[in-house]
Parts: sequence; C-alpha cells; structure tokens
Amino acid sequence: MRIGFNTKYDWILADLERLSSEITLTQLKISSGKNFLYPSDNPSEIRLSIHYKQSIARVERYQRTIDEGIAFLKAQESALAQVEDLIARAKVLAIQSVNDINDKNIREAIAKEIGSIIETILSLANSQLGEKYIFAGQKTTGYTPGEKPFKLIKESLPDGQIIEKVIYNGSIKDLTLEYDKNMKIKLGRNGQVIFMDSGIFETLIGLKRTLEANNIEDFRKEQYDIQKFIAKLDDIYNYIASIRGETGTKIRHLEVKKNLYEKFKDTLKTNLGNIEGADLTKLATDLQRLITAYDAALRATVIVSDLSLAKYL
Repeated sequence: MRIGFNTKYDWILADLERLSSEITLTQLKISSGKNFLYPSDNPSEIRLSIHYKQSIARVERYQRTIDEGIAFLKAQESALAQVEDLIARAKVLAIQSVNDINDKNIREAIAKEIGSIIETILSLANSQLGEKYIFAGQKTTGYTPGEKPFKLIKESLPDGQIIEKVIYNGSIKDLTLEYDKNMKIKLGRNGQVIFMDSGIFETLIGLKRTLEANNIEDFRKEQYDIQKFIAKLDDIYNYIASIRGETGTKIRHLEVKKNLYEKFKDTLKTNLGNIEGADLTKLATDLQRLITAYDAALRATVIVSDLSLAKYL
C-alpha cells in the first residue's frame, strides 16, 4: 500500500511537535536542575520525594524545639551559677560575723550585704528568657502586671517586728520539652524544688535577722545560731550545685541529639537530591540529540513540501 504525501506530511509534523515538546521539557529540567517537573513525570519518585521533604520539615521542627530548650537550660545554668557564688559569699560573711561578734558596725554592714544578696537571688529566681520565666515550672507566663513567680513580702507583728519571707507563685510541675515523637525531657526543675525546698531564702533571711538583732547579751547563743546558718549554707550550696550539674547534663544530651538530627537531615537531603536532582551532563547530551533530530525532521518537512508542490505543477 502506498502512503500519500499528506499522510507523510502529517507524520513529520507530529514528530516535530513531539521533538519540540521534548526539547522544551529538557530545557526546563536543565534550568530548574530538577529530574521531574510534574507529578505525572514519575509518580513513584514524586511520592518518595514528598516523603523526604516531610521528614526534613519534621527534623527541622525538632531542631528548632531543641534550640529553644538548650537556650532555656543555659539561661537556668547561668543563673544557678550566680546563685552558687552568692551563697558562697554569704557563707564568707557569716564566718566573718562570728569573728567580729562584738563589732556592731561590722555586723550591721554584713546584715546589709546579706539583704542585698537576698534581693539579687530573688531577681535571679525571677529570671526570664524572652517573656518566659525560667524557674516557674509550667507557668512560664500568664502573670498579672506586677506579679512574678517569686515575691518578697513583709509582715508586721504586734510587737513591732517585721517578718520577711519569700512566697512562690509559679507551678510546682516541671516544664517539659518534647523534642521527638514520644520523647520528652525536663527543662530543669521548678522554682519550688530549687529555691523553696532548698531553704535558701529562709536561711538568708534568718541570718540577716540574727545579725540585725546583735544579741551581745547572749553572744554564745548567737554564735551557735550563726554556725547553724553556715552549715545550712553549705547544704544549700551543694544542693544548688547538684541541680546545676543536672542542668548541664541535659544541655549536653540535647546538643548530642541536635547533632544527630543534623546528620540525619543531611542524609535526607542527599537522598532527596539523588531523586530530584537532574543529571545535567546527560540532559545536555539529550538536548543536543533532540535538537539534531528536530533539525532533521524540519528538513524532511521542507523536502516533502517541495515534492507535494511539484506534483501539482
């Protein structure tokens, strides 16, 4: 069966359209650097690509959470380190007050500095990272204007004495961080455990009150009381140091987890690149082949057109 000129011409035109489409698609792949542009190009690899992208997004979300947790714990560790220094200073002052028990002016100066230490520790207990209180347990925000997790209050007794004490308005539940699916870590201990249970404010306020009383009539009892405060300060120092050590351990744990996530994310990105990334060398070769084929088809079109025209001359 003989094939007419019109049929041949239609075939050549169809071939030209196909080659033109393939050239355009190849050029788009080269310019985008992607192995596929539409879901229909490779459905199975598209699904795998989506899976990798979702996994990368999840890992990055966990990394952001870990960064926030590390910053929170480091803020706690820094504040606790300062509290340790202040406790050590209070102990030095207490020892000095025992040695200078008959010097009223020195004892008043020591009592005043102890009062300053109390205020500084109170300020550290109310430390914030951004708008969040770092020693308030799960109640990191939500306080009324002027309210804070820790507050020093003064009460007047009938005999004219003024009693000072610190109250805690935060949560007694530790703040936790979910840094992976079904994996949580405590972001330090709550303020009740750290500051109230340790007796730090009660001890310092008691020491200050004892020094202010200046009981020279029974200085032996006063010395005994101050010695008890010194021993208590030792216990408090060790207690705070232990909590700070736990905080440092948690920081290192999260940093290790963060590094593991970074390596995992790099692997996911490599796998994603292997699927999506175009082989530019191969595409360049394919493009040249398609252009050559297109030129040949175009020349064939001209020849067929000339033959078809000659038939009617």
